[in-house]
Amino acid sequence: MTVGTIEKRRRGVAAPPATPVARSRGWIWAVMQLAVLSAEIFATLFLLAQPAFWPQQVQVSGIRHVSAGEIKSALALPPDRSIFFLSHAQLERRVEQLPWVHAASVTLALPNRISVTVAEWTPSAVLQVGEATYDLNDVGQVLDPVTEAGKLAVINRPAIGEVKSGQRAVAAELLPMLLRLRAGFTPAFRVSITSFTIDAREVLSAQTDRGWTIVFGQMLSVDDRATLEPKLAALRALSGRLDLTSTSISYVNLENPGAPAVQMRGRK
Repeated sequence: MTVGTIEKRRRGVAAPPATPVARSRGWIWAVMQLAVLSAEIFATLFLLAQPAFWPQQVQVSGIRHVSAGEIKSALALPPDRSIFFLSHAQLERRVEQLPWVHAASVTLALPNRISVTVAEWTPSAVLQVGEATYDLNDVGQVLDPVTEAGKLAVINRPAIGEVKSGQRAVAAELLPMLLRLRAGFTPAFRVSITSFTIDAREVLSAQTDRGWTIVFGQMLSVDDRATLEPKLAALRALSGRLDLTSTSISYVNLENPGAPAVQMRGRK
């Protein structure tokens, strides 16, 4: 008998089947491991849910116009939930819903402390509705009532109705354009813009310190706002033959930049 024959016979012999006792021991071992793992998970969750880890201390920094009470109210912290089960990203989004809050950072620290750092908006313009004035942030949202505009741009919205904090009073895309327009108007035309007006149809006009008005037209859509530049170019061309510093002008209508209309005082 050769070695190869012996090997073939060995391969042909099947392994003896596992005994019932061996199979039972395997199941018992698996069940024991599962029980130990479940007990560990339960013990961990039990410890994490203890009152010692419930949010008790809230520290707030960076606030000036917002109160700590408003921040705590916005957080809406559940009194009986461990800080391990809180989402700092969700808490940040809640705080950022406050009108004055530009950005918020929330950190959770053991055993029960929550720290909130706030960056507030800086007013960039003033909304005027009748006799009332309100600060506006960079994206045209109402902040709070204010007593005077100071050096900020004034935007009149006579038909806006009731004004509330957080309300969008000017389109976020339009407000930066108005601020740049106001800043560059005096150097370009030797005339200052004292205020803007946006009526119920979103028609934009500007009042100058010479007493006359510029009508830019509707600024409702992206395409409408894109016409501001050619309209200013038309005004530059008009300034070559018309003294814009004159107080005898009543208004300049730039709704059609190809044919701007000028109305002088005392003429009909």
